[in-house]
Amino acid sequence: MCGLTGVILQTKRRRKTELEEIGRVFTELLLLNQARGKDAAGLAMIRRDGTYSLCKRPGPAAKLVLEDKYAEIMGRLDNGTTCILGHTRWKTRGTEANSLNNQPIRAGAVIGTHNGTILNADRLFKRYRLRRTAETDSEFIFRLADKKESIEDFTACVSDVRGGMSAVFTRTSATDTVLVIKGNKPLTLWYHKDFRTVFYSSEEWPLTRVIGGSQDVIPLEVAPYTLSVFNIADLLDFRQCDLYFKGKMRSYSSWGYDIFSSMEP
Repeated sequence: MCGLTGVILQTKRRRKTELEEIGRVFTELLLLNQARGKDAAGLAMIRRDGTYSLCKRPGPAAKLVLEDKYAEIMGRLDNGTTCILGHTRWKTRGTEANSLNNQPIRAGAVIGTHNGTILNADRLFKRYRLRRTAETDSEFIFRLADKKESIEDFTACVSDVRGGMSAVFTRTSATDTVLVIKGNKPLTLWYHKDFRTVFYSSEEWPLTRVIGGSQDVIPLEVAPYTLSVFNIADLLDFRQCDLYFKGKMRSYSSWGYDIFSSMEP
């Protein structure tokens, strides 16, 4: 398992103190999601003009947040920021010593984070003739999103996935839109009315601990096996479409057919 956490910022002019508070909440959520993975951690900050800052390192989030690079990126949080994508990794495939295996992952114009295991990723990379630069299966979903020009084409191809996933990603060429896959992996999203932001976390308890006492919080109803499309002009006016893929597949072993499932937390 891995931890997804982050913030999507609706268009709004914010004072410095408010931006600092949003950054503090993100950092606390990232640290709490360390419980879901300590092999690596990272973040990506994306701006409205298509520029971005990306930092990922082997080791736990507690180590990452003490680095000068982390402070430098968080210091860039301003009214031009559209989202911050955070990730804590529990490695499954690909050594954390290779930064390309850690997340967030940049695949062409797409930057994203993924939790889960795509069991047939090797086959799908070949089937769709996608470029591959890392060992991790997570790269597939973002290479696919980079190649497909429409959400309809993307979701149609995702039906070939076998395994488990939830994911959050955006395009540097369309930073006003953030896409959220809630598949068969946990993902909770809360809208903060005062900040006009969506904070998200793989599990709900980090959100409860950090901002759960605020009356400004609205839990968003995001169904499993959906793709949600958020536009920063109005984050509450998001749309969902169904996203079909299979959470289990069979693989032949010397003992016969075993069922491999990605339904763990």
